[in-house]
Amino acid sequence: MESSFITQEIGSFRKPQYLSGKFHSVEGTEEYAKLCQKATVETLETFDQAGLQNVGVGGEMFRWEMYEHFAKRVSNIEFYGLVRSFDNRYYKKGSVMGELKRTGPFHLQELEYLLKLTQKPLKVPITGAYTMMEWSFNEHYRSRRELAMKFAELIQEEIADLQEAWKRSGRKEKLEIQIDEPAATTHPSEMDIVVDSMNASLDKFKGIEFTLHVCYSKDYRILYDRIPEMGFHGYNLEYANRDSLSVNNKIREGYEDLRHFNSINETLSEKRFIGLGVTDVHIDTIESEELIEKRIEYALGILQDPKLLRINPDCGLRTRSREVGYRKLLNMVEATKAVDKKI
Repeated sequence: MESSFITQEIGSFRKPQYLSGKFHSVEGTEEYAKLCQKATVETLETFDQAGLQNVGVGGEMFRWEMYEHFAKRVSNIEFYGLVRSFDNRYYKKGSVMGELKRTGPFHLQELEYLLKLTQKPLKVPITGAYTMMEWSFNEHYRSRRELAMKFAELIQEEIADLQEAWKRSGRKEKLEIQIDEPAATTHPSEMDIVVDSMNASLDKFKGIEFTLHVCYSKDYRILYDRIPEMGFHGYNLEYANRDSLSVNNKIREGYEDLRHFNSINETLSEKRFIGLGVTDVHIDTIESEELIEKRIEYALGILQDPKLLRINPDCGLRTRSREVGYRKLLNMVEATKAVDKKI
């Protein structure tokens, strides 16, 4: 019987030591490609053992970090040094010194390899235009808006390449593209720029399922209020980080703002789905199947329709060990099955 829910991986996974230890010294070489491919095969095996239905791009083995991977493939960005993102993870922050142009595809090699490996549904994460703008120094464009819209243009070019590769593969299901925008609600006064740059990235495309991934926003309602204006089919979001680890709570505070999402969704002729974060990627605690069941059931009680829920970790699991990441995914899948049996 077909499951009522889709379980999905929505970001990165911890790289094996043989890849992470050599990544920067071999990047761009034949050895790099072979190591990334090996790590992707092993990670897909891990995802399959956990029972995931949608395997993303196999944990982003071809990328070191979401900002840097994009920025290094664009002309006229100069890197000044390392800045911390979270969990003692760092990336090279760049400064835009001139007109931006892609020097090559960002994710095509990754997607083409995945298409040879698995028939499971795939989802390509691309760092969004607003986040690329927010995380860069701007020493060329006249405004933050202009820079964000330029990044949107580059993303549009990237998606066109990915769509062509997808068509060549003969896959019948839709290509899934996830726009990653961790900075989306950083400056509430700039939500017009956020919305316009997002829409400019994807407006020209048909036949692609687009999702938005935002994590660790102070207030998702800032985002929910703009849903009617954005061309996304769904939103893969973080909730577990906000929630209690107790299984006994009658009110799950981490998921309460889904009521606001639902009130917006009810006004739409085409409803959006939520990719529900049910396991916290910043702690080693392995949430029990019972706790994850409670979280899914609580969200379902608000949204009512299981078709409006997909189940995922809060974000990428690259900051956890591969064993911890696997155990979190396994419990997530088993809990989802348990809920499915009850409905």
